[in-house]
Amino acid sequence: MIDPYELHAQQVQLNFKNADVKEVITSLSDHYGYEFVFDGNLLKSAHPISVNLKLSSVEDALSILFKDQPFGYRLENKRIILYRKAVSTNSQLVRGKVIDSLGNTIPGVSIHNLQDDSQTISSGNGDFELDVASSDIQLSFRHVSFNEKVMHFSPEQIARPIRVMLSAKESMLNEIMITGYQRISKERSPGAYTSISNDQLNKQINTDLTSALEGQVAGLTYIKNPTRSGADSPVLRGIGTYSSQVTTNPLIVVDDLPTEFTLNDINPYDVESVTVLKDATAASIYGARAANGVIVVTTKKGKGQGVSVSFNMDQFITQKPDISKMHYARTSDLIDYEIDVYKKELSRYANSESLFNYYGRLGSGSLKYYSPLYDLFRKESIGAISQQEREATINSWRSNDYIKEFTENVWQNEIRQRYNASISQNSSKSNTFVSFNYDKGKGQVVNEKNDKFNLYLKSGFNLTKWLSATVGLNGTYTVNKETDGVYNNVFLQPRYARIKDESGNLVYTPYVELSSSVGPGSAINGETAEQIAANGNLKSTSFNVLEALGEGIESNKSLGLRAFTSLRANIYKGLSFQTQFSYELGQAARESFYDEDSYMMRVASNAMVSYNDATGIYTKNLPAGGRYYQFESKRYSYTFRNQFNYDNTFGQYGQHQLTALAGFEMRQSHVPRSIEQLLLGYNPVTLTSTTIDWATLSKTGITSYVYGGNNRLSDLNGGAQTETLHRYTSLYANAGYTYNNRFNLTGSIRVDQADLFGVDPKFKYRPLWSVGAGWNVSNESFMKNEDWLNSLKLRATYGITGNVDQASSSYGTATWKSDKLFPYLQYLEQRSLPNPMLRWEKTTTTNLGVDFSIFDNRLSASIDAYNRYSSDLLVNSVLDPTVGASSRVINNGALRNKGIEFNINGVWLKKKDLTASTQLVFSFNKNKVEKVNGLTSTAQSYVGSPSNYFFKGSSYNSIMAYRYGGMVNGYPYFLDQNGESNVVFDENGTPTSIKDITSPDALVNMGTLFPKYTGSINQRLRYKAFDLSAMFVFSGGHKLRKDAIDLASDKLTNAGLINRWAEGADNDYPRLLVDYPDKLRTDASKLSTLWRYSDKQIVSADYIKLRNVAVGYQLPKQLAQKAGMQNVKLTLQVNNLWTWSAAGDDIDPEAYSLNSGTRNLPLAKSFLMGLSLTF
Repeated sequence: MIDPYELHAQQVQLNFKNADVKEVITSLSDHYGYEFVFDGNLLKSAHPISVNLKLSSVEDALSILFKDQPFGYRLENKRIILYRKAVSTNSQLVRGKVIDSLGNTIPGVSIHNLQDDSQTISSGNGDFELDVASSDIQLSFRHVSFNEKVMHFSPEQIARPIRVMLSAKESMLNEIMITGYQRISKERSPGAYTSISNDQLNKQINTDLTSALEGQVAGLTYIKNPTRSGADSPVLRGIGTYSSQVTTNPLIVVDDLPTEFTLNDINPYDVESVTVLKDATAASIYGARAANGVIVVTTKKGKGQGVSVSFNMDQFITQKPDISKMHYARTSDLIDYEIDVYKKELSRYANSESLFNYYGRLGSGSLKYYSPLYDLFRKESIGAISQQEREATINSWRSNDYIKEFTENVWQNEIRQRYNASISQNSSKSNTFVSFNYDKGKGQVVNEKNDKFNLYLKSGFNLTKWLSATVGLNGTYTVNKETDGVYNNVFLQPRYARIKDESGNLVYTPYVELSSSVGPGSAINGETAEQIAANGNLKSTSFNVLEALGEGIESNKSLGLRAFTSLRANIYKGLSFQTQFSYELGQAARESFYDEDSYMMRVASNAMVSYNDATGIYTKNLPAGGRYYQFESKRYSYTFRNQFNYDNTFGQYGQHQLTALAGFEMRQSHVPRSIEQLLLGYNPVTLTSTTIDWATLSKTGITSYVYGGNNRLSDLNGGAQTETLHRYTSLYANAGYTYNNRFNLTGSIRVDQADLFGVDPKFKYRPLWSVGAGWNVSNESFMKNEDWLNSLKLRATYGITGNVDQASSSYGTATWKSDKLFPYLQYLEQRSLPNPMLRWEKTTTTNLGVDFSIFDNRLSASIDAYNRYSSDLLVNSVLDPTVGASSRVINNGALRNKGIEFNINGVWLKKKDLTASTQLVFSFNKNKVEKVNGLTSTAQSYVGSPSNYFFKGSSYNSIMAYRYGGMVNGYPYFLDQNGESNVVFDENGTPTSIKDITSPDALVNMGTLFPKYTGSINQRLRYKAFDLSAMFVFSGGHKLRKDAIDLASDKLTNAGLINRWAEGADNDYPRLLVDYPDKLRTDASKLSTLWRYSDKQIVSADYIKLRNVAVGYQLPKQLAQKAGMQNVKLTLQVNNLWTWSAAGDDIDPEAYSLNSGTRNLPLAKSFLMGLSLTF
């Protein structure tokens, strides 16, 4: 056989006599090294070939051999494509382009005319031409990686170029990697990434884009906010920083440009695909912001032919949390416990009068709260009620349940409705996608509601054959109404209190353990409440939570705008230039109003009443009227990028493919000073307020008649105004080379400049770079006969990425302050010393991976192993005091993350109407502190703040614990660093000495608070028009502390208070504070801390959850079309249906503060319904 790479210097002898065309094709393939692509039926009508020639050009050979054949041919790289010629003499040439859902062209698509059996194949840029009869035609479009599509075209439609979009097969959904700088096929990229298609994102109903990604990406973990007071924290491949300022959040990129928007700001219905870049080769092009990975969001654009309209309606109903899982003590048990506490406390005083003198009364200067049960005993002691009345009242209270009433009256099922309408238009000259989304709902607490509007517009224009442009705008506007958070507390009042009586009337309590959140004024007691009620110059302190929930509702408004544009020019043979610009605006406003009769204002008003003993005059120092507070902030940012792109295939047989880019980027973020104002005596009708004596009320203060001490409006003290401006410039380049579709090499480099880094050139010009290599083993000749193997690829990458702490600076910083009362008094307050060696945190990543697909793509997997070494981490380190500080945050830490992750997809049942598939996503991560020169501290610091205090060689965020020794007579004891007990007992088991344990050497490392392994199992079953899916999520390898009872508090609510030490009882329960002798009460706090944070309380935090179950029904297309629609789909779904937790005891690790051992409300079940219509 002649080497095809030497054909330019040799001639080939072609000698055929009545040869079959297949024989000729085989000979040509052997001699010239070309692959022939054709349909087997195409050769049935071919003529025998007779020829005797010597030729050097394959083009010459084809022109002679196939001259009179009923098929045509076309050369495409190393392939010769045969297609059937049209049989009609009255024919018409159809021209068009085949694209995928992202608008990328698809080469190698077989286009078949079903009328006359003629066919062709799309070229490298997706173009095709086909001679057809001048009548209505049906064309079939087929490709190994895409679903077949049959389309009907009229003569009018084929008179101009047509565009056909194909949807990817499920097994091929991850074939394209979108980095934000380029689009590259998976076959050519050695990087570690995961792509989630539109089909995967929408196989179930998602509350937001964050939930849509859950369980889809190996290595991407969401740390739930246990109190749900903020967003969940995404972590990709483990925590790689010590700094809370750097955060663990991956960089978010939307339509190729970084954004300040969060994932939850993006409408899921606007998203076409999401690509998560994990390793350095995939992410290093983003430089000093990519150490935590990159999430690239690609939004939709106009597609298909003509205009289409889609409408989605979703309904969400989330049940009230299950309060029983909080394990609160029953009302009767709480009453019995409180009576024991009262009797114990009374025993330390001469009589009840002395006890209640301790709690104070009006103007005593030492006012303290006591409960309504205490108040009953007080009234009995002064003869206001009898013992029988007191006992009868207490017995009646035992049947009350404030928590039950609270959940019935204050809480409600969260209901949310979401509507989305979109219009898509596409033609050969332009494409447009526009959507409008409206999301409204009511929260868990009455009077809470939210509205969100989202508008998205993106248009693309083919201005000329070589010039195209894109413009777009995304806007979000949100309005949230929230009640004062202090009221959402089931123990706002004792469990024996009432909210409503049997007739449904509100029950008011004379006083409540609640201070004013808008000014001075703390909780009072029963005697003081009586005195206030009898004084006409003071306002009532009566309270009912339902009434209070209507007061001081806070309105939060936010506006986000993102405008973007790009211009792309194709210069010459694969060389193009692109310029892009985006501008973002964020604006937030917060306001609240408390009426003068609201509980908070009544308490604050009483606190600011003064009394002149000489004149007997009361002075109300707060004006009549309400309190209005307003706060506004803004942020601006822009990104400007200019980039050259090169993508070309060369070599005589197309065996070389080169992709390269180089560019320049500028970014700026600006947060101007905020606007804040507070008005008192405010009238919401006339919009007027009262001018008051701020100097006296805020600085000097007044002597409070109620509290007896000096009270000030402390929330009006002088504050600081901060303005932040950061600028960045970057130079970058990336190149990828592929040889013969087998070997891939990539490399990238980026240099970032910012106003944050030190002045030393070695810190200012540190490049971030990466290299990678891939081998497509399945494309080797020795693998061609392995029919069971569809693809096999080996990958290896190495590179450096970075992270930036935007709160740090190489320069000394200070805060310019001014006093609100004395504007002329301005001063600077130093915030940090200069740090000329400040640099970004650096992460070096080595990644090894393998991708394979077998058994006709029925089973596919991607497996990656990585080693991430993060150095120059910002950590609070010990310094020589002569530099001006004993410690400060500098680049002086190192952390290593090692892990393995895999994503396995299997289609284990595939029939005509039935398909069953399973996806397993799994990741394992283990981190280790490699370097730390942190501040030395006590054991309590390591136990209480594991993210700030840690040991070299341990896992970051380790859960440290004291060593439990045992229990003697209800007193727990613990072992110090020498293994000795911290408690010395006498012969009766009574402690004679209790020492605190302060040495970190006494602690034991119980594991990590961060899960070592996470993953999901997605099961999908499709039968005809029905689609059933279920997703299990799991997490494990980490630990948590049980919610052990506080031994040093008299205010307990935990059901565990009934499991307490008793004289002579045979149990291992600890004493509560009420059980301690008076001489040991001060030591109870020591033992309580050691008890709650001991190794006895550590359990596994592993869990498995059935996150969602969804069933969808697709209306048959014929029925949908009769109704004037193209597609109708109904989906029903349930979230958080089932949970298994290794900790047991109704602990939900996702709604639990793992280190502090604090139980929070578990995630509630949600019921969802979605309707999707396409016109």
